[in-house]
Amino acid sequence: MSKILKIITPILICLSIANSNAQDYNSHEIGFITGSASFTTDYGQRYNFLSNVGGNVGMGFGLIYYLNFTDYRYRWNQRTNYFAEHFRLRGELSYMSAKLDHFGKYVDPSQTSLEADKLRAMHGKTQLVNFGAQLEFHIVDIVDFGSRRIPDLKWSPYVSAGLMVDYYNPDLKSDMGDWREDISVIYEKWRVPGAINMEPNFTMSATFGVGTRHKLGEYSDILIEARWQYFFSNYVDGLNAKLDPANKYNDWLLWVHVGYVYYLN
Repeated sequence: MSKILKIITPILICLSIANSNAQDYNSHEIGFITGSASFTTDYGQRYNFLSNVGGNVGMGFGLIYYLNFTDYRYRWNQRTNYFAEHFRLRGELSYMSAKLDHFGKYVDPSQTSLEADKLRAMHGKTQLVNFGAQLEFHIVDIVDFGSRRIPDLKWSPYVSAGLMVDYYNPDLKSDMGDWREDISVIYEKWRVPGAINMEPNFTMSATFGVGTRHKLGEYSDILIEARWQYFFSNYVDGLNAKLDPANKYNDWLLWVHVGYVYYLN
């Protein structure tokens, strides 16, 4: 529990400071997001399309909260500063999961070795719960877009960056038998001690995104976003072949999602 608190506390402090500094002029929004998450992990051949984009795909959904540093709904004629009119803070609690399989030349039907059979027999799964904050930079003035004073202003593109605390829970099965009782059913590079760890744990991740909002109604928007999330751990999928020279990067994912945002004030 103390480890979790050490990770979450800085995020809560940042949210609290931002809210206290902006309490005279801020406004708030809530919403939800849902979409497809493509996991890039130790499953599959590197740079293979199915391994990195099209194969190990799952679904995700989440709740979001926005803190705007300006009250655009009721102080439309009171300008503040560039930061307040182009940046907003987003808090998020989200969940996603995916089934993981091996793709690429090493599991091609032309590969008939026992080790290739072991790769084809491996099936993984991971579940993620993310909690954190992102800072968004909007190209369009937030006051102009949010106040609806300009009828033709219907899109608000943005970029974002942030930090997440992540709880992950991986799983691994083999069609050739129970790997916990007979490790020989697993492909050779994961048979060394420490290469498999299916215990749930916490890590952190960095996020970078690009998206846009679109006006839906007087008090609501829809959003479309693509976000890259890089984990500070290589065990999100439960596998980490540290002795393999090809094992250069931690796990990461690409989440493409849509959402709905409602203006509270």
